[in-house]
Amino acid sequence: MEKLNIEEQIALEPVAVSVVLPFYNAHTYLKEAIEGILAQSFDSFELILVDDGSTDRSLDIAKSFKELDRRVRIITENNAGPAAARNKGLVRARGDYIIFLDADDFYEPTLISSLYSLAVEKNIDVAIADFDVYNTRRGTFEHNVESDHYHLLAGGNVVSKSEHPDHILQCATGYVWNKLFRRDFIFENKLSFNTDLKIFEDVCFVTAAVACASRIAKCEDILVHHRVYSEQSRPKMFKKHYHDVPLVYSEIKKFLMHRGIYAPISSSFMNLSASRCYNIYNILWKDAKESFWNLLHEEYAELLDWTSADPDEVERPVVRSFIAAVSMYSHKQYVKKRKTMAVVEDVGMDQKFERKKALKRFCGIFRFGKR
Repeated sequence: MEKLNIEEQIALEPVAVSVVLPFYNAHTYLKEAIEGILAQSFDSFELILVDDGSTDRSLDIAKSFKELDRRVRIITENNAGPAAARNKGLVRARGDYIIFLDADDFYEPTLISSLYSLAVEKNIDVAIADFDVYNTRRGTFEHNVESDHYHLLAGGNVVSKSEHPDHILQCATGYVWNKLFRRDFIFENKLSFNTDLKIFEDVCFVTAAVACASRIAKCEDILVHHRVYSEQSRPKMFKKHYHDVPLVYSEIKKFLMHRGIYAPISSSFMNLSASRCYNIYNILWKDAKESFWNLLHEEYAELLDWTSADPDEVERPVVRSFIAAVSMYSHKQYVKKRKTMAVVEDVGMDQKFERKKALKRFCGIFRFGKR
C-alpha cells in the first residue's frame, strides 16, 4: 500500500471544529490572533487560514505557523473580499462545527471548548459567545451593546423561531466572529456568504442562520475581544458602501421567502431591518443622510414591508416615526416639514443622543465624523 504524505494523513484525521480565519494585510495583529487560537484549551480543531491576496507580510506569518503546527492549513485567494474568503474556508472545513474568526481580534483560551461543549451537550445549531470591545486608542475594554432581545438567550435558554417568532432575529447580533455553527446545519440550509454584498455580508449570513436554526444558545462568558483601531478599513468601506445596507436586508428577505419561513417571522424582520436602517441614518453625515433616506423612500420602505406595517408592530417609538416619515416623504420634504413643525413625531428629535446610541450599537466599529 502506498504511503500517504503528511497532507493526506492530516486530511483523513477526524476533527471536531474547523476555525476559518480570513486575512488581508493583517500583519500587525495576525500573529497574536493565530497564537491565541493555537493556544486553545481544546485540541481537536483545524485552523484554516485564508489569505485574501495580502501584499504585506501576512502570508509569511501564516506560513511560519504552518511549519510549526500541523493543525494549520493555508488557502490563498486573489483579493476577492471577506465573503469569498470565508466561503473558500467553509467548503474545505472538515470539522463537525465551524467558527469564523477575524484576524485582528484576540481570544480567551476557552473559546472553542466552551462553545463546543455547549453545542454538543444541548444539540445546538448556532452557539454564541459573549464578547467585549478593545479600543486600541484608549487601551480600554468596553462591554458590547446587546441586541434588542438578547434576554431571550439569558440563563442558558435554548431558543428558535418556533417559540419567539416576533423577536427571534433580534436575539443576537449580526457578527459572525462570536458564533459556532454546526457544519451539517450550514450545508443542509445552503448557507454561504453573499459575495455580491460589499458590506454586512456577515449580517446576511448570521441572520439567515438564526432564522433557520432549530436550537440557538449562548455562553455568557466573554470569550472574544473584538479589536477597534483607527486604521481599520471597515469604516472606509462603510463610508463608500453605506447605501448597500438596505440591499443586505432585501437579500435576507429574499432568502427567507425562498425558504418559506418569512411569513411567521415577518414582524421580527421588519423591526430588525427598520431599526438597523434607522441606526445607520443617525450615524451618516448630512449629504449621505439625504441619499440614504431617499433610497429608502423610493424603493426599500415598500420592499422591506415598512409601508404595510401595523404601527403597533414597531417596537421602538423613534423607529415607528422614522419609517412612517420615510414612507411618506422625500428627505427634502421631511426636512421642510420638520422646520414648519408639520411632522407630529419628530424623527430628528435629540439627534445627537441618537447618533451616540447608534454608534455604541455598532460597538465602535464605525467611529468616524464627517467625510
